[in-house]
Amino acid sequence: MSESMPYDRNDSRAVPVRSFAKSNQELVAAFDRYLESRGLKASTRVAYGKSVLAFVESLASASVAEADRTAIRKFLSDLLGRAIGSNTIRRHTCALRSFFKFLRLTGLTRHDPTLALSQRKLPRRIPRVLTIDEVDRLIAAAKNPLEAAVAEFLYATGVRVSELVAVRLENIDFAERTVRVEKEKGGKDRIVLFGSKADAAIRKMLALRSPKTGLLFEAPAYIGHLFVKNGSWYAQFYAKSRRCLKTLGRVSDLPTHAEARRALDRILATTPGYRPHPARPYTDAHIRRIVNQMGIRAGIGRVYPHALRRAFATHLLEGGADLRVIQDLLGHERVTTTALYTSLSVMTLKEIHTRCHPTAEGNEHVPKK
Repeated sequence: MSESMPYDRNDSRAVPVRSFAKSNQELVAAFDRYLESRGLKASTRVAYGKSVLAFVESLASASVAEADRTAIRKFLSDLLGRAIGSNTIRRHTCALRSFFKFLRLTGLTRHDPTLALSQRKLPRRIPRVLTIDEVDRLIAAAKNPLEAAVAEFLYATGVRVSELVAVRLENIDFAERTVRVEKEKGGKDRIVLFGSKADAAIRKMLALRSPKTGLLFEAPAYIGHLFVKNGSWYAQFYAKSRRCLKTLGRVSDLPTHAEARRALDRILATTPGYRPHPARPYTDAHIRRIVNQMGIRAGIGRVYPHALRRAFATHLLEGGADLRVIQDLLGHERVTTTALYTSLSVMTLKEIHTRCHPTAEGNEHVPKK
């Protein structure tokens, strides 16, 4: 890696100062390739890359391989001074730990300044879990088969939103009502289940369109929208990221949809900046927006897909499911992670305590085994 040697303008003697800025940038790029080789998700790689890049820029021309704990503490302190949230600080710290582990593996440094770095302890926040009634209201708020299928599938299977958008039709066994979720977070395939309500919602959605990409949830191709208003055909499409509206002609001149489509195709062929969008996977953000809008319409407030995953786990536990079974369905490596996803209500805890504890009310005279 090459280093430039600019002069220090603050030094009257004009002593050359070695700059490692370019080398640091190259290390950040190499770090991203290292994360990719480990199979980390693109979103994680982007987040870690941004964190490390911010740290590297804070060093100016100093070598990141020679950075010490003081430099890291100053970087994190500056973030705290800008009122950055605790979760973000923790993400930056995790990114730097991974980066310096990478530097040790490359042999560029033998010391790791993050080893003695204390991890900020986050306050334990118990998230609110959707009740069964709220889940029912959320699903009832769906305004089309796609929204209903998304909500039913998320709640029935407990999959992550990133797993949902990647589910393919060939991985679904409608006879057994099972889905094979291909490796994503954690790197292992797993089987999840769905019931009759999700089955009906999925079949209703699929009856309206035939997927072109093989994905269960597929964003349809967008090649312009035709509609009739006041006896005329109109077309709506996007060109140069702007919405365009065109009048195609009277219905009497274009009596069929196919003729109106051909007229629109002739216009689009000569429209600068028009680019058709083929059928494609839905993005995580689109699914989050769908679920959030359903929650607002249902009067619940903001709801994220992860809330349905948490409700799936908690409602199974309240129904008597074994925690290890829930762990397998969620795809967690450790059961302690599964425990964080489940949150029993106070009433349920009281019922379990009353039924199971030997000195609870009514159990005082139950003989101990």
